[in-house]
Amino acid sequence: MDELEFCVKSLTYPLGMLLEGKERRAGNTVRITRDAITLPRIPFAALCYLTGIALFDSLDLVDKKRLGNDYDSLETFRGKLLNSKLGEALRPYLESPGRHVSPGDRLAVDWLEFERRAEKVRPYLERVLELHTSATSRADFLEKAGFLGELTVDEGLLLGYLTEDGKLRELINAALGKHNPDFKAMVVKYFKALRG
Repeated sequence: MDELEFCVKSLTYPLGMLLEGKERRAGNTVRITRDAITLPRIPFAALCYLTGIALFDSLDLVDKKRLGNDYDSLETFRGKLLNSKLGEALRPYLESPGRHVSPGDRLAVDWLEFERRAEKVRPYLERVLELHTSATSRADFLEKAGFLGELTVDEGLLLGYLTEDGKLRELINAALGKHNPDFKAMVVKYFKALRG
């Protein structure tokens, strides 16, 4: 998993699955085909957003409908970027995404594979929800969430996606950062890439 896949999966795990195993190629616009993704040399934060948009655009209407909330996550990310210190530099990419995305192949989310992965992670979600109810404080939650160290980076991202409560998702990410060295290392790489 590279920083781009990590970023997209942190916003919308099912769309991020479509990046798995794709060859990365250099080009003038973001374009996604069955085997490859073409990536322009632009700031990473804009590249993450545009990749998410390109992936969403590649879906059929049924998948687009199913992932309507995920599209909202992409737009929330866009808003945060525009309001950040990087906002002015990113504005040309974020306000005119159509100029930087080219149509590619039609893609479909493998929902059977998504469900298979989700089944592995759901027991952790149940434990997290129980802990969230019984923990006396944030520190208590983080201390007792050591079992999240058993997850892979990918499973950690999926756990975050399956958690519908934004505040709980933040707690899970903090616990993953505390107890899961691989996840923490990936987060560091991701933030380095975001800052450019």
